[in-house]
Amino acid sequence: MESFMDNFRERSEVEREWLQELFVFVRDNLFPVLGPTPGSVSPEQLSLAMIRRVERAVGSSSARSLPLSYRLISVAELVTWQRTPCCSNLTWSTAQHREWVREAEQALPNHKALPRASLLLIGCLSDGCDPERSCDGAWRVRDATGTVHCELLSPSPLWLGLPVLFPCWNYIPQSALGKDQEVEERGYLELVGCPLPLTSDIEMTFNPAGVNLKRAVGVREAAELIQHRVRGLRVKVYGEVSGVYPLLNIAGKSLFCLRLREGRHTLPLLITEPCCLWWQQCVCVGGSVCVSGLRVCALQGWSGNRVLCATSQSSLTLLPDTLIQDLSDLPTLDNHTPDPDPVGLDPPLSDCSSTGCPLPERRGAGPDPDPSPILRPKLSKAISYKGVLTSVLSAAAGLYVIDGKVGLCLAYQPLQRRGLRPGAEIELHDVHFLYRPSPHFHPCMLCVCLHSSLRVTSFSRMGSEVDRPSDAPLPWLLLERNLGVSQYLWLCHCCRALRDRLVPRWVKEECVYVVARRLFECVVTSEKGGGRRDIYREMLQEPHHCPLTEYSVSSPVCEYVSVSDCVCVMEKECWSSLSLSSLLPACGSSLTQAELNPSIAWSVGLSLGQDSQPRPLLLVGVLELSGTHTLRLRDQTGAVTCVAVETGDDDSGGQRAANNTAWIGCLVCVQRFTMVMERFLQSEFPSYRHLDQDSYITHRHCRVYIQLCLNDLQILSPSAAMASLLLRTTGGERVERRETEREREERREKGGEEREERERRDKGGEEREERREKGGEEREERREKGGEEREERREKGGEEREERREKGGEEREERREKGGEEREERREKGGEEREERRDDGSERKKRSREEERIEEKKEEREGGAKRARQNHTENETYSQPGGGASLPGDRPCISVVMCVEGKEGVAWRNEGIACEGEEAGLSLCFSVRADLIGQIQRWGRDPRNCPLQERETDGQTRTVELLFVRSSVRWFPLIQAGSFYRLIAPNTQDPSVLIGCRVAGRSGVVLHTNPSLLVRSDWRIHTLTHPLLTTPYSQFVSQKVMSVAEVLDCSSGVDLVSFHGVISQRITLQSGMTTHTPAQRGTTTHTPAQRDVEAGLSVRLTVCVEPTGRSLQVYLDLSLTPYPPGLVPGNTVQFTSFQRRLSRVGGVYCRSVPVSCLTIMGKTDTQSCDPPPPMILLGVWALAGAKQCILGRVRGHVVCVLYLQLQWTCSLCGSIYTQERCTRSQPPCNSTSAVFQAEAKAAVEDGSGEAHIWFSCPVISGLLGLAMPQWEGLQRSLRVRGHLRVYTRGRSLVCDVDADDPLLQYLSCVCSSSTVCRPLTLICTLHTRSHTPAARREGEFTHTCCSQKWHPVHITPAARQKCQKGEHTCCTQKDVFS
Repeated sequence: MESFMDNFRERSEVEREWLQELFVFVRDNLFPVLGPTPGSVSPEQLSLAMIRRVERAVGSSSARSLPLSYRLISVAELVTWQRTPCCSNLTWSTAQHREWVREAEQALPNHKALPRASLLLIGCLSDGCDPERSCDGAWRVRDATGTVHCELLSPSPLWLGLPVLFPCWNYIPQSALGKDQEVEERGYLELVGCPLPLTSDIEMTFNPAGVNLKRAVGVREAAELIQHRVRGLRVKVYGEVSGVYPLLNIAGKSLFCLRLREGRHTLPLLITEPCCLWWQQCVCVGGSVCVSGLRVCALQGWSGNRVLCATSQSSLTLLPDTLIQDLSDLPTLDNHTPDPDPVGLDPPLSDCSSTGCPLPERRGAGPDPDPSPILRPKLSKAISYKGVLTSVLSAAAGLYVIDGKVGLCLAYQPLQRRGLRPGAEIELHDVHFLYRPSPHFHPCMLCVCLHSSLRVTSFSRMGSEVDRPSDAPLPWLLLERNLGVSQYLWLCHCCRALRDRLVPRWVKEECVYVVARRLFECVVTSEKGGGRRDIYREMLQEPHHCPLTEYSVSSPVCEYVSVSDCVCVMEKECWSSLSLSSLLPACGSSLTQAELNPSIAWSVGLSLGQDSQPRPLLLVGVLELSGTHTLRLRDQTGAVTCVAVETGDDDSGGQRAANNTAWIGCLVCVQRFTMVMERFLQSEFPSYRHLDQDSYITHRHCRVYIQLCLNDLQILSPSAAMASLLLRTTGGERVERRETEREREERREKGGEEREERERRDKGGEEREERREKGGEEREERREKGGEEREERREKGGEEREERREKGGEEREERREKGGEEREERREKGGEEREERRDDGSERKKRSREEERIEEKKEEREGGAKRARQNHTENETYSQPGGGASLPGDRPCISVVMCVEGKEGVAWRNEGIACEGEEAGLSLCFSVRADLIGQIQRWGRDPRNCPLQERETDGQTRTVELLFVRSSVRWFPLIQAGSFYRLIAPNTQDPSVLIGCRVAGRSGVVLHTNPSLLVRSDWRIHTLTHPLLTTPYSQFVSQKVMSVAEVLDCSSGVDLVSFHGVISQRITLQSGMTTHTPAQRGTTTHTPAQRDVEAGLSVRLTVCVEPTGRSLQVYLDLSLTPYPPGLVPGNTVQFTSFQRRLSRVGGVYCRSVPVSCLTIMGKTDTQSCDPPPPMILLGVWALAGAKQCILGRVRGHVVCVLYLQLQWTCSLCGSIYTQERCTRSQPPCNSTSAVFQAEAKAAVEDGSGEAHIWFSCPVISGLLGLAMPQWEGLQRSLRVRGHLRVYTRGRSLVCDVDADDPLLQYLSCVCSSSTVCRPLTLICTLHTRSHTPAARREGEFTHTCCSQKWHPVHITPAARQKCQKGEHTCCTQKDVFS
């Protein structure tokens, strides 16, 4: 120290202190690394060399300036205490640093430049081959305190092992994985400038004259030599580097490959020696190298090909380009010993420029830029590219963006690269260019394979850290499944989407990869990845072929969207696909305003998720029961209502209502679903001509939801109940398989024994038979003796057990009696104490009743608030991932098993129950009638849906009424009649909680009500499916539900009926213009534009079993019920407790009452076209009536026209419209629009009977045989009169007006012509009155005049039918008549 400080006596005190610290630092941290070797320098010499290097870096030597603001830092201090990215540049001034920051932030505006740190770093560069660890080829900076990874731009082999000063460097910390992370892996260095050596070694000076390549061969000669393998041959090769391939680690062995080029000839070099792996960072594409000590090897994985491999005697020399170009010496070979000639030298250390040739921006053309995805595979193009990384999509997944417009995928190479941060300049060679491989990333994608070369040419100036997200295992899945690039990019998109939509509420960050993997396996079931990757062929073989050579843009074929995006898609499609004219019936042009607007008030659109364009939709979310009465699918972006059904347990494959509560809380993948878009319109259209004017629409509203089958869902993460159910189901299957296998094995063993016995008997003689008989007798005797002994033991054991039971029973009886006496004594004592307390509390008796009620209400509110806080705390603890508190399922509870007999519908009712912060009044509620099976059971933890135990069924069955109010209404969609459930009350051991209370009655009054039980909000319900039930409960048959035909034919004394059917038509009878739901009344005021058009609706449903079968009209009053989803044509619905009524004409219809319930039993996928109606004879139809069918095709002959009415009607009031004005006078009507209406009745016969068929306006022109110009002329001629009605009198048509009217004469001529009286094929519906019980009579024979001929026919009175459309050949349009 003293001799060192003597050189700086003239320095100031501050400088001397800084110099002393430098000497101590060099002595303690740098000198021990060099070690006491011959010719080594002392700490004093190292310190002086350090000072000279520092002074040259910061200024001139005469100034002798020292960077006093800089502090020396060791490697251990840097990686331990530096938690943020930083940079250090010894040669910069403050102005230079500011300019550097300004340029960096202008290039990438969304990023901040690296902050400057005044730190000095010295050490030695090492190749990572330490005795304590395996060689990985990574360069490191080393001092006495530790090592740290470093990245270099143009490293030289001459830098290894020398003490150097690093004038310019960046330090980038990495996010720690935990306390077990190694110190050197917490960050890495980016050495921007060339290191400055602290020793003046003569070998550090480059001397081109010292390069000796006389014994080296070129690539062309070496390629010929490796065709014949010679033992002991060592080759020295020089050439230009055309490829540097990534470092691989296979089965614990590291290797990489180089490719040298000379003209058109190339030669691969395989580097497997651990001491040579550091070469991979020294060589770059375009540089020239000389490698010695290579031997010829044959690879097992690349049969028929030989390569040159490095040995322990191999060495690498970097050469200037001009040296190889001027070579003219002939090559020689070294057959025995390594080359003794000195290796070539590199340029001086101060020269850090690359020797490679400049790289063009792009080389080669990309594929045809077709933006539309195609199904056929595409071929990629190998190009070279140079650009700047602008963003990092996922470092662990290997996804980046170059120049803001080109994607980069590095997943097909080992992801062990550092320095790839935003702002870094990179150089790519032999990279695959792909166009639109995935719609979720940039159209232009560059993907590297094992044949590609990547090099960082300039480090980033931005201060971005290197993250390690949860999608790090994705490249492992790529290798495991051999995924194509489209599949991998889709998987990465799903990981990012799952993280945004499910973390942290439902999925932990570290579990995203597991969910993404399961999602991928659910979607990509039929698609297979590429073949097994052959790494040697991929790296070495020409022409090149790898998994990226061919790619497909249609894999996977689905689009994963969020729930909110799905709702937006449905709402957009809801209105974009709306066509008001298509909602009108065939006679829409003749509808008045009162008929037109209700026809378009409601409509529905159905669309399959798998039919969406451009790709099928895929949803991922958690099934939950919200505070309403519907099931929902939710993620963090939103929720969508679900109408769920499931496939029955029987073999029929039919659908039924969902009832399994184990689905609640499951994270599911939904691929097959139907998007339902219900539209509600409030309009004032005068006529159909104004439908294109949106100004007549006063309000519009849409309700969107999805219909799905639970059996089609894929479970990504099951709930606790579903996990136990799946475990038992799969466990049962495994047990059955094992039993079957055991039976097979036993049969095989028995068969084998029998065969062996037969063979022995055939081969053996009498002696063997005698021995067997003797042995058999002895065995029989032994068995008999053993059996007698076992019987005696059993009898003795049975007697002993009986005695123990009797004794135990007596002891239990005594204990019960003693316990009963003690309880009686305690009760008596408690009663006496209560009496004393009542006597002492005379002051409390003096209070008024009002004060007592106030106190009771306060106590109830405080208790309710306390329970609510406890429940909220429990839910928070349960929702927190990894929470230390106990879960709700681990707490004591009580339960009871119940079988649901029936349930009422959800409605707004006044239950008189007030909750904390709410007033008693209308609230959503429903009730369930159920049979409680067995006694109430105590549990130490939530049993959930465990199999039904025998102790749960001991006891009598009792019927109770369960009342679900407010938040308990959420159980409505999963509680179905005929299902078994386990009702659980948590956090209590008191059985009285689950005992229903009876209504207090007076003496002499007999009550026929069941005990009622209010279901609390924190109670849980678990479904017991048939595999979990025990006999005889597994054979339970639900109550019988009637069909539509049975409802029509049942006796009139039946009041409430339950039936099921398919909705064929829905009509809105009344829209809620001035009504509000009970939830809105008294709470908020709504303007007319904000009113919910769903409120106060009255709906008429047409329900049938078949599209052409008998139908039933069902009227729904939705004024006091929440809107039920799923009431769309095609769905199968069960109607429970509906009132059956008869109309004034004897027709049967049903209407809802306050206890009515609607349950969706089956869903429809699309608005499919109904099959053509059956062909039917009129005589058969007249006799069978509606039992045959409602809609049918009739092929007959028009006998005559019985009635015809033509009229211009005011579209506003319905009066006759003449001469461009309405004829109504009281009050006057000022309408200016009218519609033309027409109606006719004709007699039609087909040889088996006759029917009177009514024709509506759209088909009358076809009936009369008038062309469109003639029909329009007839309408114009009627405008003056406005109305004309003709009817049959005898054989002629008459009118109420003048018989000489030319229009009447024209119509009479037309109706009696052969144009009208001709054969027709008609599609007709049976009139409503004709299939009621009151309208059926006995048939009779009569004669009907038809075309001047008499035909005997068998009829009822003529069957009355409504014609849909008639043509001379066939009919195509239908409109159900009611």
